[in-house]
Amino acid sequence: MPVEARRGRPPKVDDAGVATRQRLLAAAIAACVEHGYEGVTVNDVAARAEVSAPAIYHHFGGKDELLVAAGRWALDRLRPEDGASLSAPDVVSAFLAPSFADSRCLMIELHLASRRHPQIAAMMAAWHADHAPSWRRRAAGTPAQRDAAVTTFFALLLGLCQFDSLALPATRA
Repeated sequence: MPVEARRGRPPKVDDAGVATRQRLLAAAIAACVEHGYEGVTVNDVAARAEVSAPAIYHHFGGKDELLVAAGRWALDRLRPEDGASLSAPDVVSAFLAPSFADSRCLMIELHLASRRHPQIAAMMAAWHADHAPSWRRRAAGTPAQRDAAVTTFFALLLGLCQFDSLALPATRA
């Protein structure tokens, strides 16, 4: 199937060829790791991404939307290059990889922020609702058992966000 040509102007890229949106997402993760959810500012993210603060509003509705999008982007990068689905053990292994440590920190910050900010809770609920059907289809049992399995898996991933603070040696087991 032919790929449809992109409409409009191409995304701006830096000298390394990284698009502005990706730089903003990576910068948002770094800022959240350094300052926590509440301490992140649009200006700090923009400076890290080497863009103007208004550029963030071209891509996102604001700080909240940017940080939730950064979390989604981080998890989407766990998928294999070919777009295949990962098994639960593969997701856990990728989630615990040292290269995912900053994203784990972002996930915990987002979930904590969702307890304080209803708009973040709504975005997180929508995000979970987007991902739950694919996991539900893979689970065995009755519909209630499949729902429980998905809830348990999401809770496991949230708990694994604390992995770095446990000071345990990382093993594949």
